[in-house]
Amino acid sequence: MKIIAALACLLLTTAAHADMDEARRAFAGGHWQEAASQAQLAGGAEGYAYAARALVAQLMLEPDYPDRRALTRQAVDLAEAAFREDSESAEARLRLAISLGYNGRYINTMRALFLRLPQRGRALLESVVMDDPGNTWALGTLGAWNLEVVRRGGTRGMAMLGASVEAGTGYYSQAIALDPDNPALRYFLALGLIALDDADRNEMAWQQLEIAIELEPRDAFEAGVRDEAVRLLALREDRQDATAWATARMTQ
Repeated sequence: MKIIAALACLLLTTAAHADMDEARRAFAGGHWQEAASQAQLAGGAEGYAYAARALVAQLMLEPDYPDRRALTRQAVDLAEAAFREDSESAEARLRLAISLGYNGRYINTMRALFLRLPQRGRALLESVVMDDPGNTWALGTLGAWNLEVVRRGGTRGMAMLGASVEAGTGYYSQAIALDPDNPALRYFLALGLIALDDADRNEMAWQQLEIAIELEPRDAFEAGVRDEAVRLLALREDRQDATAWATARMTQ
């Protein structure tokens, strides 16, 4: 019986690895739904977190996706499942924070504060950085968190949650220094700044976009982000249109 149990465990482990390999190949090729499905088959904290990652990538790169709220809820459910499987998993915590941030787009600001969604997201991200100071996505997402609080909450939100533009750009700068060839970090920093319509930092935003479009994409996600950076950079001469475009991307 012990031998049979061991063989069954080995088969399950092998199948899970195969599913994750398929999920990674699908993600690299930009097949977000397939990546999510294969990662779900793998299960566990790793699989569910990766599935949530794939769905959020789709949300980021397909602004015209027909039912974004349903897709967002699915990403949150998967990330919550990953967190339940292993609350110590840095990837589970990271993907949950990002998914919750997306879900916050569809919730009234005061209700989000009442539900403590931004507070939970920040706590998750800070716990990842505490365990892994070199986690570029956790640092970058903390940067995004700060800029989004400033955009949505203004002075009151900044005071309530301890957010600032300086902290936002600081976290992004740390992430970019760790992974300078990542166009996504540069694009999302620029997007956040332009959505704020912060004249003092617009030049930083345009410089980051210029660098982003020159970087060689390493997978379909980075290629999609690079295309978004090209679209935004084309609006450089029209500040109002650029701000409106960036704001739309931050709220869709």
